[in-house]
Amino acid sequence: MTLPGDDETVIEQQATQWLLTLHEQQLDHDNESLYPEALTLWLAQSARHRETFTKANKLWALSTQLDPAFVDSQLAHLDAEPATKRKPKKPATLWYAALAASFLLVSTLMLWPPSSPAPRQLVNSPAIPSSKVYSEFFHTPVSEHKTVTLDDNSQVTLGANTQLAVRYSDSTRELLLYQGEALFNVSKDPTRPFIVRYQQSQVEALGTIFNVRANPDSVRVDVLEGRVAVAQQNAIELTAGQAAEVATDGNITRSQAQGKGTQMAWQQGHLIYHNARLGDVLHDVARYSQMDITISDEKLKHLVYTGTFLTTEIEAWLTSLQQLYPIKVLRSGDKVTLVAN
Repeated sequence: MTLPGDDETVIEQQATQWLLTLHEQQLDHDNESLYPEALTLWLAQSARHRETFTKANKLWALSTQLDPAFVDSQLAHLDAEPATKRKPKKPATLWYAALAASFLLVSTLMLWPPSSPAPRQLVNSPAIPSSKVYSEFFHTPVSEHKTVTLDDNSQVTLGANTQLAVRYSDSTRELLLYQGEALFNVSKDPTRPFIVRYQQSQVEALGTIFNVRANPDSVRVDVLEGRVAVAQQNAIELTAGQAAEVATDGNITRSQAQGKGTQMAWQQGHLIYHNARLGDVLHDVARYSQMDITISDEKLKHLVYTGTFLTTEIEAWLTSLQQLYPIKVLRSGDKVTLVAN
C-alpha cells in the first residue's frame, strides 16, 4: 500500500536496528540460519525489506574499515561549512552517511545513549535509531493478531501486520512500535516507567490499559483504564475514556476515547472509525489485506470517514466508497487505485 509515511525511512530504521541487534548478540550478519525468527519474518515481508537490509549490511562491513579520526574530521568539516554553500543531498545519501556513522560508533565504542529522559518529556530522536539495542522483537503477519506476555507480566496484543521491539532494564521498560497497532495491559512497577515510542512520540503508562495505533502522519492513543502521559515535546495526561492524536509536527489533539468494546473490536475482526481521515483508515485497512492500495489524489486522503466493516469484507467496503465519496476504485489484479471521480 502506498500512503504518506510508507516510504523508505521506516524500512531503513528497521534494517539498522536489526543489524545493531545482530551485532549485540554476536551473530554472523551473513548467516541467515542464525537470524531471530522475527527478523526472518521481516525480511520475507517484502522485497524492499531484503534490499534495504542487504545495503545496510554492506555499509556495516565498509564502516569497520573507516578510520574514526577521518569520520570525525569530515563531520566537523560539514558542520563548519556555511549552509548556503552546501549542495542538497539526496535522502538516500543522508541515510548512508548516518548509517555508516552509527555503525562506526557502535563498532568502535559500543556507547549507550544517555539515560532515558525524565518522564513526560521526550527528546526528539534522530532519523536513524541510536545504538540502544532491543532484546525482543514481535511481529504479526497481515490479517493476524497475537498476544504476548512480557517479562514483568504485562500483556501486549498486537494487531495485524504490527512490529514491536522491547527493551527492559533495571530502570525502565521501553517498547518501540515500528508499525501497526497494539493494546497494552501494563503491570504496575513504580520503579520502572513503561514507555511506548513511535517515531518521535512517546506514551508513558501510569498503571493502565491503553491502545496505540500508528497512522501515516500521527499516532493515536486511547486509554481504556488508568492514566497515561502522551508527549512529543511537552506532555499531556489522559485518563480512562480519553484519547489523543499526536501529529508528526508535535501537535496534540484531544478527543473522547472509543468505548472499551469498540476499541477492542479489531480483535474480533471489526474495524470501527469515527470522524477519521480516509487516508488513515486505508492505512489501517492495508494491515488486513494483501491488496496493494494506492490513493492517487492527496485530497482524497483528507476525506472524513465514519463507519464499521469486517476485515473479511474489505473488497466490498472499497467498492462502497464509490457511493459515499466522489471516488472511483480501479482494480488491476491485486492492485487497487482510488482516484477522484
